[in-house]
Amino acid sequence: MQHYFGYIKGKEAYIEEKDALRAKQVKRIQLNEQIEIAEGERVYLCRCRRLHPLSFEVIAEITDTREPPLKLNLAFALLKGDHNELIVLKGTELGVTRFLPFISARTVVLPKGKEDNKLQRLRKIAKEGAEQCRRSLIPEVSAYASFEEIAKNARGLKLFAYEEEAIQGQNILDYAIVGESEATLLIGPEGGFTPEEAALAIDNGFNPVSLGKRILRAETAAIAGAAALLLYSER
Repeated sequence: MQHYFGYIKGKEAYIEEKDALRAKQVKRIQLNEQIEIAEGERVYLCRCRRLHPLSFEVIAEITDTREPPLKLNLAFALLKGDHNELIVLKGTELGVTRFLPFISARTVVLPKGKEDNKLQRLRKIAKEGAEQCRRSLIPEVSAYASFEEIAKNARGLKLFAYEEEAIQGQNILDYAIVGESEATLLIGPEGGFTPEEAALAIDNGFNPVSLGKRILRAETAAIAGAAALLLYSER
């Protein structure tokens, strides 16, 4: 079933013009076809009642929740290539609520400003990923921040994947608590956190954790850590 984000007015539902164009030209939506439209974390079953202009009739609200009980903020250092896109796409599928891309001491490719075309691309990927896996909300992709801003403003249970913990064995699931409402998971760049960054994170209440006995690539660590916490929260 097709899934879109739009808005509801009484018994009528609408989607954005560019999404309507895609629904007609790419998805080949048909008159009377049923789809889902999400607004404000609520999802509605709707029926296409008119193609030109495209509009829908609300049939019923879908009451089963699509979002995990844990609101996970995934903070990750900007990476080279398309690895940032992979983190946002897979994180969206897993149920991440908010992405916090940041610049660390070992970030290789620096952005051109607080918001650039690559950031807009990440937001587009989050929206498309949320539609594909039929989520109730589109994850937020925040503007680029510094490591210090992330460390000082994090919310909820604070965890950071630290390669030194792979030896000591403080597993991420040792901190996973059923019923926890919010958490922030901090993932470093290709070269890992500097000792100064690790100390700053700890000073701001972050717990260093391991994602296993093997050293993972940064993008793998982001996906694996998010998967572990979100799956555990749904037990």
